[in-house]
Amino acid sequence: MHDGPGSTLTLDQAYQAAYLWMFHIGEPPSEIIEKGSHAVELRSTDLTAFVRVPDQPLNQRSVLAVLAAESDGRKRIIFSASGFSPPAISIAEAQGIALFALGSDGVAHPQNGQASALTPENAPPAPFAAAAPQEDNVVAAFSDWGKSDFSADEWVDCPGCGTNQHHTLEVCRICGASLEDAASLGSPPDGLEYRCRECGSHDVEIIAANDPAHRA
Repeated sequence: MHDGPGSTLTLDQAYQAAYLWMFHIGEPPSEIIEKGSHAVELRSTDLTAFVRVPDQPLNQRSVLAVLAAESDGRKRIIFSASGFSPPAISIAEAQGIALFALGSDGVAHPQNGQASALTPENAPPAPFAAAAPQEDNVVAAFSDWGKSDFSADEWVDCPGCGTNQHHTLEVCRICGASLEDAASLGSPPDGLEYRCRECGSHDVEIIAANDPAHRA
């Protein structure tokens, strides 16, 4: 339902998400009151929204504090960037307070029946892009590891040191051996590779690429 304590929304982002949600349902806030470094209050004609960005799921004490606040007959809503504890949800449901958990993309997810009743059928679009997990970023960064834009037949194995060299070179950039013999052999069949019998020799034989007996 929500991101829980790991939410990355700042108070400014949470406030924007709540503001856009209220605007979308036809209750644009006409009054904005900052209540501290972790709280903002938005008031429209019929709604009073309390926006919170706690480090942990909002507890029952916070819900009771909202209940004690003057509402002027407006419907009370709480938006939390870290969700709610089960006791908080239970008390809010009994007292008619709608609870919404804000995801990392700013989408408001209803957490009780009061909130579900206010949720429109056509939900507003996510105001922010969801943060991708760091592990996914690392995998994406190395997804093309080992790939080349060049075709396999553009490269030859040096008969001297065995390193991969471009076919346009005449001598190996590593050991200086001539690449003319290696290039003239063309590409080996699948599963085979060209190797020199003795390091530095131009006498090349074809062996199985997966033959451990010929591995250095």
